[in-house]
Amino acid sequence: MKAIMLREVQSYYNTMIGYIFTAICLLVGGVLFTSSNIQGGSASISGVIASMSYVLILIIPLLTMRLFAEEKKNKSDQLLLTAPVSITQIVIGKFLAAVTVLLVTLVISLVFPIILVVFGDPYPPEIFLGYFGIILLGCSFISIGLFISSLTENQLTAAVATMGILLFLWMLEGILPQISNPTLNTIVGALSLYRQFETFQLGVLSLSAVVYFVSITFLFLFFTVKVIERRRWGKE
Repeated sequence: MKAIMLREVQSYYNTMIGYIFTAICLLVGGVLFTSSNIQGGSASISGVIASMSYVLILIIPLLTMRLFAEEKKNKSDQLLLTAPVSITQIVIGKFLAAVTVLLVTLVISLVFPIILVVFGDPYPPEIFLGYFGIILLGCSFISIGLFISSLTENQLTAAVATMGILLFLWMLEGILPQISNPTLNTIVGALSLYRQFETFQLGVLSLSAVVYFVSITFLFLFFTVKVIERRRWGKE
């Protein structure tokens, strides 16, 4: 599993995908940080956290689209599937590689809260929980993208499908006012990524939100394992 993770991490930075991912996150985060704190005169990291959550919807598919689709297209997945490692190890190894790129980006972005601490008086829980929320959100996005990548051999299809699903889950909050049925409204609200993530932006720790994102992550990793297992037995 470690070897798979390291190979994938190296691949990210050999193909510039890792650098592009980090650069886009920092660029958007930097613009929002400047506009919300210098022009607004406040000391808040919420604008950066919010912007990163939106950007992740658009660029997480860059990290996940090739994880299985590329190998399936090149037929190199046959070598991986016959390797002396379990399917679970393969999936987790690839998942951790994408998470590593996300964590590297977040570590670099710590320059924003450091500036706030030095020159302002920010609300510490807002910083800690905001970053914690981004990690949980990013992991759930990556697990969804990994699952979609396991279903196709076309990287573009995987990227577009992943982005579409993430946008749908994020936009569920917007249609809640249009749903008059209380039961359906509750169900849709429970599936809304925005509603779950909003508590972290406010510096509030919500156990239900943590359980939600962890459940989404493990559920789609489980789905991915089952898809790859079916492919392995199909090839044999």
